[in-house]
Amino acid sequence: MKARESQGSKKLFIFIAAAIVLIGGIGFAIFSQGNKEQKVPVLLYHHLLTEKEKDSHPAFKNKGTTLSVEQFEKQIKYLADNNYHTITLKDLEEFTKGKKNLPKKSILITFDDASKSNYVYAYPILKKYKMHAASFVVTSRLSDKEEKFDSKTVQSLSKSEINKMQDVFEFGSHTNALHKLEEGKAAILSKKGAEIKQDISESQKILKTSYLSYPFGKYNENAIKALKECKFHMAFTNSRGYVNQESNMLKVSRFAISPETDIKEFSRIVAGEYENQK
Repeated sequence: MKARESQGSKKLFIFIAAAIVLIGGIGFAIFSQGNKEQKVPVLLYHHLLTEKEKDSHPAFKNKGTTLSVEQFEKQIKYLADNNYHTITLKDLEEFTKGKKNLPKKSILITFDDASKSNYVYAYPILKKYKMHAASFVVTSRLSDKEEKFDSKTVQSLSKSEINKMQDVFEFGSHTNALHKLEEGKAAILSKKGAEIKQDISESQKILKTSYLSYPFGKYNENAIKALKECKFHMAFTNSRGYVNQESNMLKVSRFAISPETDIKEFSRIVAGEYENQK
């Protein structure tokens, strides 16, 4: 009798164990499929000025990389009001590798050049709405001391300002000294692999980062090889498109946000509907 009960208990145990494995497998499959279908918008900003400051300086009035503070806050408020979730560079990396599931409505906010307007205008707005962002720094331009903000020019962040912004911003490399044009082209395109490697490794040491944004969004095989040798995990371009688990981690797409990006277009970008535009 006891032998029969023992045998029955073993069968029941095996059945329960098999059911758990089956349910777990189905759950994992659904989780994996959900991850593969998810696409994440990465937003790209540069310089911010108030409408009054833009109107006062012709050099910035019609510049595509200079957004008004008012327009920027309207966009960030839209994200907050519509329950968007800002992620970190590490979050995006883990998602792309299939190691992390992101909340719905996840986005990454990035800034190129690390101008002082990141500290003066972007930082307090992002903090107000409890948002996170990443700023890519040209490390050779980092100032040792804080300067008074001058809206007539583009100033770089100081080291002390970077330290003050750590609760909202993280910082990646925009190279050390390759953010420049040579004969009308991005300098990085004409450099040998060894030169690129030396430059980005210097920037990497200063910032202690594994993430980079290509100057002007430009890159070639020499640049990609140098990044791999320096063990960079992700690099960002200026090509429009969403990030998913099939994305090339050294050619990550972003949506550049310009003064022409009205709130309707902005809402479509962050909702994952940009490619459906007619």
